[in-house]
Amino acid sequence: MIKTDFICAIGKELNIINTGEWKMYPVVIDQDKCVKCSLCFQYCPTKSVKYSDGEYFIDLEYCKGCAVCIEECRSNAIEFVKGE
Repeated sequence: MIKTDFICAIGKELNIINTGEWKMYPVVIDQDKCVKCSLCFQYCPTKSVKYSDGEYFIDLEYCKGCAVCIEECRSNAIEFVKGE
């Protein structure tokens, strides 16, 4: 069995592609709703969910907008936000 940090077989390759310039709706985590369960962090296929200073956040430069984190979040703390 191949050991990898990525759930998705091509996650490692996807993580190096900067998508911050063309994504229409960013994904954000509402820190007030987040219960720090780490499911978003664990299931993100490209490791675009990061943890720092006691909070999870989305690295919008590399997030692909696949919504896996939104589906896995049990507290509904993650959502797409329509921009201006």
